[in-house]
Amino acid sequence: MTARCATCRSRVARNAKVWCFNCGAPLLPDSSLWDLGGPRYRPTKSRRRRPAEPESSRRHATWPPALAVVLVVVAVTLTAIAVSTLGEGAFVHTPDLYPIYRPDVGRYGFVDRDGSMVVQPRFTRVQSFSEGLAAVADGNVWGYIDTRGQMVIPAWLDEAADFSGGLAAVKVGRGLGYIDQTGRLVIWPAPAGAQPFSEGLAAVLASAGPTYLWGYMGQTGEIVIEPQYEWAGAFSEGLAAVALPKVGEASKTGYIDRTGAWVIPPRFVAGEPFSGGLAAVWTDSEGIEDWGYVDSSGAFAIEPRFWDARSFSEGLASVKLRDESGYVGYGFIDESGTLVIPPRYWDTGPFSKGLAAVQPKAGAGDYRWGYVDREGRLVIPAQFAAAGPFLPGGLALVELNKAGTEQAYINKAGFVIRQWEALTD
Repeated sequence: MTARCATCRSRVARNAKVWCFNCGAPLLPDSSLWDLGGPRYRPTKSRRRRPAEPESSRRHATWPPALAVVLVVVAVTLTAIAVSTLGEGAFVHTPDLYPIYRPDVGRYGFVDRDGSMVVQPRFTRVQSFSEGLAAVADGNVWGYIDTRGQMVIPAWLDEAADFSGGLAAVKVGRGLGYIDQTGRLVIWPAPAGAQPFSEGLAAVLASAGPTYLWGYMGQTGEIVIEPQYEWAGAFSEGLAAVALPKVGEASKTGYIDRTGAWVIPPRFVAGEPFSGGLAAVWTDSEGIEDWGYVDSSGAFAIEPRFWDARSFSEGLASVKLRDESGYVGYGFIDESGTLVIPPRYWDTGPFSKGLAAVQPKAGAGDYRWGYVDREGRLVIPAQFAAAGPFLPGGLALVELNKAGTEQAYINKAGFVIRQWEALTD
């Protein structure tokens, strides 16, 4: 017989050991072993497993290592040549095409939101679609295909990143540069550490006297903001977080505009990108609860009181704090700073398509992921070993088992749309 909460009479999730995930009422302890899976899918094993192939791969990245095998397909990847990834929650997709691995042929292809194969699996490595094109490789050379699977930029590149602002960072031999969507080299060579363009500028690492510092380059290759920063982030809502070189043991972070002028003077330990007019910042107070949110003038819109704070998405932000009972965990606040979802999770992802991936704090050793809605209701039970955000087309990438060998795309109802056996080391 299915266990039900004595307060709201809803079915109790398998991993609920402290409270009901629906109403929050306390539950009797449950010492039963947890098992991945649930009524929403029945995993099927692939017929055979192929040997692994090496794949090139922010502070809040928490996915288990095995999930990186496919997450590398949905994030910008040029780490080995110092071109950064888009980071947490940055899954840039053509809305109805998703990369997938076919273990029976040992190749990657692309499926639509219904799980139907649109681009047949014929590539050894792929990136996600960005601005209508996807980087693909057959062997050691990269090119780009369109959404029909046709090669529109021939495979001649040693490395290739996603398009951003009409340009994509590439590596040819030992040099870095940027191509446009016709495949023409627009910037060559580019300074070391060239990042994706955002709002017309890209952070680059360049010589500044006896050392190398970060500055910003325009889309024709000219240095727009001279190298002077120890660290430089992407522009968002007209501002970018940058850190000055260390003075003693500390480096201070502030925000500049696209001319390089300080808008918010450097006075923070760290700062996140602006989203919804607010940016999470880490103050230099001596306490633990020292994360808050500033507006574009630098004034605190939400005073520092959190152990950790993340960027807003769809009007809500994940924060780590202690509740009235002394419990420390992640919950969600709105843009006024009001706690709208209590801190009852080991970890959380950003909201996308109205849902956020969460790890309910249900008991020692139980770290499964599910999804909550904006009211904090667990609408997709915690049954996944790892769970990514919902992508523009309405699917999310999840791991179905602890080993990370079974991966799938699910829809917002929690049903598996397409499942496969992942590459493993």
